[in-house]
Amino acid sequence: MLRRKLIKEEAVHHDRWLVSYADFITLLFAFFVVMYTSSTVNQKKYDALSSSMSSAFNLVNITPIKGIDQGKENNPQDSLSLSQKKDQKLVLIEPIDIVKLKREQYLANKAKMDLTRSDLIKKLKPLIDQGKISVAQVPRGIRIDIQDNFLFAPGSAKISSPLAVETLTEITPILVNSNRPIDIEGHTDNKPIKNKEYSSNWELSALRATAVLKILNQEGLKDGQLSATGFASSRPIDSNESPQGRAKNRRVSIFVIQDGNASVQ
Repeated sequence: MLRRKLIKEEAVHHDRWLVSYADFITLLFAFFVVMYTSSTVNQKKYDALSSSMSSAFNLVNITPIKGIDQGKENNPQDSLSLSQKKDQKLVLIEPIDIVKLKREQYLANKAKMDLTRSDLIKKLKPLIDQGKISVAQVPRGIRIDIQDNFLFAPGSAKISSPLAVETLTEITPILVNSNRPIDIEGHTDNKPIKNKEYSSNWELSALRATAVLKILNQEGLKDGQLSATGFASSRPIDSNESPQGRAKNRRVSIFVIQDGNASVQ
């Protein structure tokens, strides 16, 4: 006869909660250590940050801060009263060299672009008054829009007008002196074209931009300074629903790029 094996019951430990409680206390202690460490101000780092911010914004209100490092208490005699803070004057902080240099470069580039725009408007004023050319300041820089009928015959990419060639020749020295990259864009309306020479408006717009580029290049603009792109009817400046709008969309745009990092060497 088999004997039944007795199973001993395990003793119940009523103090298991102490393990969880100890873990919780340890985590809580670590949390407060991190909070205390992050709340301690390093005076040297604070002064460096304050100096950088002052340099960036030029004008700052300087308020001495003492007794905030290494657990020191603030001294009431060192802190400024409310009336003293109100009477405190703004102090001009000289920007650090790199900030000052960038600011000077920006102002020099802006002045040069303003001069280029002024020279272009002066040179092209008769054609601007006739509505054949427009000069505008845009985010990219300076944009010169030339109507297609001033440069080309309908459906052609050959510049046949002596006045158009003369005009491009006259503005080339201004573009050379600007020392900026020059982007040339060809644009058409949305009327499809298909003949023996051009299978689409994409081809026509690209060849028109290239025709203008060739003249500017021959007159002195460097190869690396020039680029030409055809956009067909993808970037209209007016509605293609009217003859007047389509006439404005058929154009060649010459951009004098303003980006300060894009100067041509």
